[in-house]
Amino acid sequence: MRPIALFSFSALAFLAACATPDPGKDPSGRWVGALVTDQGTCPTERTSTFEIRGKTIVFTPADGSQVLTGVYQPGTHHYHAELMSKDTSGHPSPLVFNGYPVGQAIGGTFGSAACRAHITMTRK
Repeated sequence: MRPIALFSFSALAFLAACATPDPGKDPSGRWVGALVTDQGTCPTERTSTFEIRGKTIVFTPADGSQVLTGVYQPGTHHYHAELMSKDTSGHPSPLVFNGYPVGQAIGGTFGSAACRAHITMTRK
């Protein structure tokens, strides 16, 4: 490979790596990943989506109809969203997502009365 081509390729790769904001500094945007069941029966049939829009946190397990919400506090490295649902007996049953930055990804755990899962999501 010619030296100028090698330099251009290296510079382009460096700029591409710098273009993606570190989630520890700027987690805003849309993140996608698949839940991995640790215990119980979890919604793993489709990818899940996590978004931070301004001060709003939204987590949608298996991109279904259940939407967990929370409030983003700039500068924190913990993202919490929840939804209070009811089980088949009518008792309150919380669904909870807790996330955190992991390198260039966001990791987290999802839990409900029937499920415990972990997830790693990349920015979309």
